[in-house]
Amino acid sequence: MTGIKVFQCIPAYKPAVSARQIRYLSGSGCHILLDIEDSIQDVQHPELTAALKRKARHELEEIIGLTPGTKFSLRINAVWHDEFQQDKYLLEKFPDRIESIFIPKVESAKDLEAFYAAVARRYRLNLIIETQKGIENLDETLRSTFRSNIDHVFFGNYDYHLDNNIYPIVEQYSPDYWKIVEPIINKVESYRLKFGNSPYADLGDQATLDFSVKKLHKLCHNDFAVMSLHKAQTRHFQNMIWNRRLSPAEMKNNPPGDYSLSIFTRYKQKGRSFSLVDKKIITPQEYLLMLKGRNG
Repeated sequence: MTGIKVFQCIPAYKPAVSARQIRYLSGSGCHILLDIEDSIQDVQHPELTAALKRKARHELEEIIGLTPGTKFSLRINAVWHDEFQQDKYLLEKFPDRIESIFIPKVESAKDLEAFYAAVARRYRLNLIIETQKGIENLDETLRSTFRSNIDHVFFGNYDYHLDNNIYPIVEQYSPDYWKIVEPIINKVESYRLKFGNSPYADLGDQATLDFSVKKLHKLCHNDFAVMSLHKAQTRHFQNMIWNRRLSPAEMKNNPPGDYSLSIFTRYKQKGRSFSLVDKKIITPQEYLLMLKGRNG
């Protein structure tokens, strides 16, 4: 049976709280992924995003100071984004604390070339493919001269839907999700690399986590990785009973939540990029897609 690697996502936010969470997870076997990209933005007031990211970089330094000896992965901003130029400072200051870099919105081998042209250290890379162009150029990306530095190739479901202007978002309990993902898995593994699955935003739906991991065990010949958005998801990933069969009720094809722009605003988490309603994250991508639908 293929192995599974769990990355626990933690936004660079509230250093004391984040450091406490990191210490709680220490020794659990999961890998810490600190995020200064997707979770650090204000989709309702984009003019505030640059200040939020600047603050997040300072708070990430505090988190590092509060967790001596802990290594983590870091999700930076896209290499073509202005914020990447500021992110480089962290890569230069904390090279011995960073075990890998997650590069979002990778669309070609040129993104890898741009990263290594700017960053001298040969960091291990986890690529996130989350646009149509990224999928179309995947062969070219994986033929990069830097292929030996790649650990995993992740699919980013929510940005994929935003890029393609598809709403409602097709989630992991749907066969249509796996129609998108299976060719990506096959291509990634044809280069002897490992696939990483998209995070899942419904924090209370453990049945879909079970279903997704069983699908990944079936589709992947190599070890694979998953992203966790909450410590409860991490615990569930780690405690799964792999041979338990799912009932038809567990393999549910849940309808999308009936969300609205006003609900997103009402339940938006202070200083964060998302809303939280009944253990279900409404992602910033969903907000932007709803906004497009209203104005389209």
